[in-house]
Amino acid sequence: MRYVLATILSILTLTGLSACKKEVADSSAQAQSIKVSATLMYRERMLAPNGSSLTVTIQDVSIADKPAEIISEEIIGLSDGIQLPLKIALEANRKDLKSNHTYTLHAKVRDPEGRLMWITTQNHRINTENSSVELGEIMMQRVQSGTVSAETNDRLYPIPYRALGNEPGWIAYISQESIKIDTSYGQKTVTTPRPQPQPYKGGYKYHAQTESHVAIIDIRRKLCYDGMSGRPFPNRVVLTLDGKVFEGCGGDPKSLLTGHEWVVEDLADEGVIDNSRITINFNEEGRVSGSTSCNSYSVAYEMTGENLTFKTPVNTMKACIPALMSQEQKFLTMLSEVNRYDIDGKGALILTTKDGKRIIARH
Repeated sequence: MRYVLATILSILTLTGLSACKKEVADSSAQAQSIKVSATLMYRERMLAPNGSSLTVTIQDVSIADKPAEIISEEIIGLSDGIQLPLKIALEANRKDLKSNHTYTLHAKVRDPEGRLMWITTQNHRINTENSSVELGEIMMQRVQSGTVSAETNDRLYPIPYRALGNEPGWIAYISQESIKIDTSYGQKTVTTPRPQPQPYKGGYKYHAQTESHVAIIDIRRKLCYDGMSGRPFPNRVVLTLDGKVFEGCGGDPKSLLTGHEWVVEDLADEGVIDNSRITINFNEEGRVSGSTSCNSYSVAYEMTGENLTFKTPVNTMKACIPALMSQEQKFLTMLSEVNRYDIDGKGALILTTKDGKRIIARH
């Protein structure tokens, strides 16, 4: 009898310990991020036009004379099936949040031409001490027609656009007026008028057709790697042409680099000095600028296929403590020797030098 009781107690103890470990693991995962939820709505009794977009961001609004820094962002296409009121949820990595800074939720709706229709006008402050924040119902305000100039939302439906795939090889070119599809490595070409995109959460589709052909191009806003070169692209694309399915990638690879400030977290597997900040900012014109953690720098870059190279950087000449000066020199030397890049599955930018050393950065 004692043996049976002891066995039962052992099982209960092990079960309890297992449950505790799971709770600790779950708590640890939650502690690494913060989830912000809200229900967005507006007073007008009308629907947003098909092809409109809802952009929701978590922003750092701590510095009054500086544009708000976007910490997390989601773009949702609006259609007959997706309209406001809409429950949304965004996550932010705690590594991107700074103590004593103020963070708010911001939202805006644009029509298919990029004109602003509704916007949040109050500061919906986020308590970053909690792992889950519910902001409740947020009422957006209508922007009067004509008060905001049209702005084409290139990030939502970029034009021109190119998608491609292998085995069998195919390419789709989307312009303002038409869609051109080459399959069988260019042996077959189909051209259709470009219809309006049909958005859904996480992407959009083009349903195009002629008297002889039907084409559906499904573009998902999800990182994609070319099967031949391994080059990263911003979109996964599925082309269905006359019932035959082709898979591939699409979008401008440069867009993965621009529009963010990348913060370096590792140099050659040796980390970086605590509380130092090395940054990399790519622009569309082929230049990079940022901070070495001591000085400002600027350098030209060039993308060719999966290769990324930098010219010799130029920097300001402010003196810093020896450790920062040494780290600065290490970073600039490595940057000038980079010859390829990658975006990993978690969104980290990996710059690799000719001798295999890596600069790792995140935004």
